[in-house]
Amino acid sequence: MNEERYDEALACLDAFEQANHSRDHDGWLARSVASEREHILHEAGRYEEALQVSEAVAQLGFENVTYRWSHGGSKARILQALGKDREALTAYEEAFHHQDPRYASAIPYYLPMLVELSENVGLPVDETWRSVAEAGAEDFAVELPVRDSLGESMRALAEMTQGMPSKREREWKAKQGGGTDRDEP
Repeated sequence: MNEERYDEALACLDAFEQANHSRDHDGWLARSVASEREHILHEAGRYEEALQVSEAVAQLGFENVTYRWSHGGSKARILQALGKDREALTAYEEAFHHQDPRYASAIPYYLPMLVELSENVGLPVDETWRSVAEAGAEDFAVELPVRDSLGESMRALAEMTQGMPSKREREWKAKQGGGTDRDEP
């Protein structure tokens, strides 16, 4: 990929998948290979093909909501490259609507893309996302920053929580008595 030899990269990916498909008992390999194929095609500028693979990735399912959110972001980037900004926002919002409190600590990471996609279509971030942003803030034991717009508040939250321990990390450290960083959640 670094040398822009995309067809060779795809051939290597196919060979790897073929050599290891019998070991893929839970579908993880198929999902990972399909996601990587989508990434390679996007990098190669083969956006229509990447979009087709993106649809196939979705059919394979997601291990958890963060995989779904990441996929929504990848699909949105492909749609943006095709000049379909409104569809990109819709795809991302559809993926991000799936919430699971176990992954609230990941919410701030995904908010800036929501803001960017909304701005690209000339819309403010929809207020329905405020409660999601607040859930992300709560997981870090902070308040959602107050800014001139919800989008600016979301960006500020993403920035302020970078590197902060989430609720799960704080609880794990408390349970371990402030132990070492090994085997952290």
